[in-house]
Order: sequence, then structure tokens, then C-alpha cells
Amino acid sequence: MTQSGVIPTVSYFLVLLRPVPDASAAEPPWQEHIAFIDEMVSHGVVLLGGDLDPAVAEARAAYLLHTSTRAEAEAWTGRDPLVRQGSHAPDVIEWSLVGIALNAIHPALRLPA
Repeated sequence: MTQSGVIPTVSYFLVLLRPVPDASAAEPPWQEHIAFIDEMVSHGVVLLGGDLDPAVAEARAAYLLHTSTRAEAEAWTGRDPLVRQGSHAPDVIEWSLVGIALNAIHPALRLPA
């Protein structure tokens, strides 16, 4: 908390990915999705992501984006191969983060310095 009593926040965008029940029978493009996540990492856009078990609001996976606007987050999400193929539908939710404890990140997930 700051001296003024206001907790500073930063807007991030949580993207929930829901499988589309009646999507084509084609296998979702998992390898392309992973490459897309790597691209977002290289651009410094995605903070974290992964599978959800159990599902949350029917979503089986999620990632958290740091972009300037919701429109930018939606543009990135629209490029996700899972969304483009139609096997997953995204929900983009604004999330005002109050902090991130870097020491809570498991060493296996830390990027090399």
C-alpha cells in the first residue's frame, strides 16, 4: 500500500480458452499454439499461462497478457492458432494486478538472465 492508502494496480488481460464443442473434428493445432506462445514471450506480452484442471467457466487453459489496451489483447488472442482454427473460443477479461512475487516463481519456470 502506498502512503496515500491507495494500492497501485496494473492492467493485465486474462484470456480463458474454452473448447468449442461442435468444432471440426480436426486435431487442434497444438504445436502452432506453442510456437505462438513463444512468440508472445519474445515480445514480452505474455506473463504466464497453462492448462486449468478442473476447468474454470468451461475454460481448459488460460494465459495472462500485458498489453496497453483490451483491443491489443484481443488482437493477440485473435492470432492464436487455437482461436483461428475455431477449436477454442476466448474470453478476454481485464485483471488489475496489485503485484507479482518474483520469488514465488518456481525455478523451472524462470527464464535465464
